[in-house]
Amino acid sequence: MNMWRIINPLVVLIARSPIHLLVSTQILVTQFNGRKSGKQYRVPVSFHKNENTYTCVTLRSNLWWKNLIDLERADVWLKGKLVNVHVELEYQNDELVKSNLRHLVSGNAIDAFFAKVKLNKDGSPDEKSLDDAAKLHAVLKFRTE
Repeated sequence: MNMWRIINPLVVLIARSPIHLLVSTQILVTQFNGRKSGKQYRVPVSFHKNENTYTCVTLRSNLWWKNLIDLERADVWLKGKLVNVHVELEYQNDELVKSNLRHLVSGNAIDAFFAKVKLNKDGSPDEKSLDDAAKLHAVLKFRTE
């Protein structure tokens, strides 16, 4: 059994509850409807915040993010509140993905582990593993107004 089928619903529940502080400093929850099914999905992702932009990465092989391709706006759960945000995706330019991935994993061993990026002793990402990971990931940017 895939452990994420157990963990993700639990994280989503916490992120949308009064105890969201347990996860909301590093995780937001994307909420969207499937392009074909119309079914509502909620997917937790870790983020790197820069001003009013939350940058996230996911494996390109994880198909859920493709539901956001044609959307200009989406809903995310941030700090226990549902917020409508502007959406940007990057999955074709590996150099842009690499740059965003670098910010997300630098000094963050947990995100580096999940992104399959090795960190050097100083917390900086190993360039070879960063190059390899960039080819496998898509970048999602959620911008609040």
